[in-house]
Amino acid sequence: MGIIELVDASAATALEHASQLQGHLQTAHDGDTIRECRGELHRLVADIISLRNAAELMKRELRPTG
Repeated sequence: MGIIELVDASAATALEHASQLQGHLQTAHDGDTIRECRGELHRLVADIISLRNAAELMKRELRPTG
């Protein structure tokens, strides 16, 4: 597995985790749990964006120029 595939796979795993957290958020009744889930979702979204941006930058670097 190359670095680009690894980054993409990591982002997919993070998206799956975010989906699970969203499910917890929808069923949570406790304010602290809701805040905790929201915070974790925000961190995951930022991580996913960073991973996708890194993958795109690597793809551009690896493309032949000219």
